Amino acid sequence: MAGAHLLRQSPPQGKSILVTSASGGVGTLLIHLAKRAGARQVIAAAGTPVKLDFTSSPGADAGIDYSRPDWPARARKASGAAGVDIVYDMVGGAMTAAALDALAPGGELLFGAMGRFALDAAQLEAMLAANQSLKGFALLPLLSPKRVHSDLGELFRMATTGELKVMLGESYPLDRASEAHRAIEERRSSGKVLLVP
Repeated sequence: MAGAHLLRQSPPQGKSILVTSASGGVGTLLIHLAKRAGARQVIAAAGTPVKLDFTSSPGADAGIDYSRPDWPARARKASGAAGVDIVYDMVGGAMTAAALDALAPGGELLFGAMGRFALDAAQLEAMLAANQSLKGFALLPLLSPKRVHSDLGELFRMATTGELKVMLGESYPLDRASEAHRAIEERRSSGKVLLVP
């Protein structure tokens, strides 16, 4: 559901976008929904070749290994322009600063990594000088019972008709929920991590 709201906050139609943590549950859904919403190009950023391969199935046009120090330059080159139009950043910290180097002048960074904001005043000033914008994203304030019902209904409909392919990762029994959480935190997972009762 976060993916649908991210796209409402910053619509990708006709634009080049970069998705950080692209092999995760939200990232793979965001790739798929962005392509469906008319993104001109989707660039997936992930930390291993295996994770980058995983992002091709939901429709990423290019993959960038962000464990390489030159990854922002590679993302700019992959965009075929001065950089990407929108960065959907769900990682935060040092990733955000690096992603700014991949952002085109006039581009937008949608920041959804609550609690991990690490841009300093000089970086914000440089964004302003490049006519770039920073938009925050917090899911909870956007959720109303009517919206949740509508969004989940649409996502489930798309999944059951095959319009949307949910990329499943590992499954964990409910009594191993802490292990599943660690796998996500330590970036050892791909796709939607499932807890099975």
